[in-house]
Amino acid sequence: MIAFTISANNFLAQVQVLHDGIRRHYPDVVFYAVICDQVSDLDRDAFPFEVLELGDIAIPDIDGMIDRYNITELNTSIKPFVFLHLFDLHPGRPVVYFDPDIAVFSPLVELDALLGEGADCVLTPHLCEPAEFAEMNEGRILLFGVYNLGFLALRDTEQVRRVVAWWGRRLEQECVIDLPSGRFVDQRWADLFPAFINRTAVLRHPGYNVAYWNLSQRTVKFANGDWTVNGLPLRFFHFSGSSVDGTVFSRHSGEYRLDTIRDVARLFNEYVGELDQFGKSYYRSAAYAFSWDSSAGPNLHAQVTEGSRWNTIEGSVGGNGVVPHLPVLRARTLDEYQHALARMTNIIRRRRDVEERLIPYDSEVFKIKGYCVVCGKARTLNCGMMYSNSSLLDGRQVPNWREHLDCEACGFTNRLRACLHLLGQEVRPESADEIYMTEQVTPLYSWFARQYPSVTGSEYLGSNSPPGTVVDGVRHEDLQQLSFPDDSFDLIVSFEVLEHVPDAAAALSELARCLRPGGTLFLTAPFRDTAPENEVRAVLADDGAITHFLPPEIHGNPIDPANGALCFRYFGWQLLDDLRAVGFAETEVWFYWSRRYGYLGDTNSVIVARR
Repeated sequence: MIAFTISANNFLAQVQVLHDGIRRHYPDVVFYAVICDQVSDLDRDAFPFEVLELGDIAIPDIDGMIDRYNITELNTSIKPFVFLHLFDLHPGRPVVYFDPDIAVFSPLVELDALLGEGADCVLTPHLCEPAEFAEMNEGRILLFGVYNLGFLALRDTEQVRRVVAWWGRRLEQECVIDLPSGRFVDQRWADLFPAFINRTAVLRHPGYNVAYWNLSQRTVKFANGDWTVNGLPLRFFHFSGSSVDGTVFSRHSGEYRLDTIRDVARLFNEYVGELDQFGKSYYRSAAYAFSWDSSAGPNLHAQVTEGSRWNTIEGSVGGNGVVPHLPVLRARTLDEYQHALARMTNIIRRRRDVEERLIPYDSEVFKIKGYCVVCGKARTLNCGMMYSNSSLLDGRQVPNWREHLDCEACGFTNRLRACLHLLGQEVRPESADEIYMTEQVTPLYSWFARQYPSVTGSEYLGSNSPPGTVVDGVRHEDLQQLSFPDDSFDLIVSFEVLEHVPDAAAALSELARCLRPGGTLFLTAPFRDTAPENEVRAVLADDGAITHFLPPEIHGNPIDPANGALCFRYFGWQLLDDLRAVGFAETEVWFYWSRRYGYLGDTNSVIVARR
């Protein structure tokens, strides 16, 4: 599938939910987000999909369109030009448009069948039968257009190109909201598509484009883990006009209230929860570059109306303000991850180009600028060549980005800053939560102790100390046999420790035992993202003898800096299977990258498991 959406910056949470829903059912989807806004402050290559800006697309009168249209008109007016752009990139292929406020729930089987049978245009009608007694009756629908263009599939053919070019010329001047004159943005023009495009199909399946305008004809139900509409599978729901704070189902309709729509209310609440996960609080406060009243400056409908865009709303993890959102690629299996990598080839290439340009020719150490979410400010980040294990063709060494880029103010490295970022963004521990950390004599533990009063930390002090012993203020715990009672913690945080435990399976079982139902295990460890199995480097026998299968690898150890800690294994995707085997219900690996925040390198990942 070639799919795209169009949005302003403040809808990027909706864009990510849309993308995540599509890719779950179409792992090979090529997805484009066209930002009808300014993207100078946007970390474009942090997203796991292609981000296009207006300047990437040939739109002859874009300056005039920006001047004359409000943001709704502008977003819809560029749609035909994006279709033509993607036709050029993917000749002969069908291209599917979705509004950003759509959530996909199941494979679009009927759409696939129509395109497979040769349809060149696929439309969904607002209504599939008369609705004379509904608020959104057929008389009102005639004002907005027969078809809802929140969804449209077009194939790249000579005829379709000709019609789309005509559509684009019309929308340069006439993509307006003027119901008395029979104009509603791009939709009324699409009433002519069946007359202009020979192989046009009207998709009447009730599970497509379900929204407030057709709920009088469609019964949405949740049963046995599946969503249905009139007894058929729900394909996608269109949350048009929905309030992202979860209070109003749709501002366009007074007929449907959350206290009366039952299963739909549940669907809506789940959608709002997904928006939270994908950064709703951060993105919704971004000011528009283009004004609603067609004058330059912030949009009157945005919450931020003055100051520098984005920077005015960014806060720090554990501090004031909104935690800046870090896009994340979530993968539950190696296969899912490999599909994602295949469609991110250009993004990964651009990321590496960014990194190569940062590496100096004449120095072993250097500095870059980045936004530190621990400090809540732009900071200088330090980098060097210690631990480097590769070089570029021109001889420059490639830093081990993961263990560098430490903030000059707080001292936390790339990996630690990103972990705190994702913890605050995704897990959002509360101050009263019971937290266990598998470290105690580190600056990171001190940071946690300041933020969360009920945090417990520990170190491994040797086999002679019983678990739970406190020596000189340091608690001793062996992850293979923890001293805590069952269901002790809401959150367990373990960074770069599990690889040093001889029996990882026993440690995972203990961590699961000590977590409360619904609790989260948040961990990092050396993870080989393309390996299905763990790589065993060494094994500890019952008599204390160590067998090495690979050259010994010693990592830093705050308790024993002189001798360090032996690495017993690198993890592969087997780790997720092992986590499920000991009782974790949800397991994922989160992959991330960001130039803006200084999260560089191609090995950035966090393993997350929920009991």
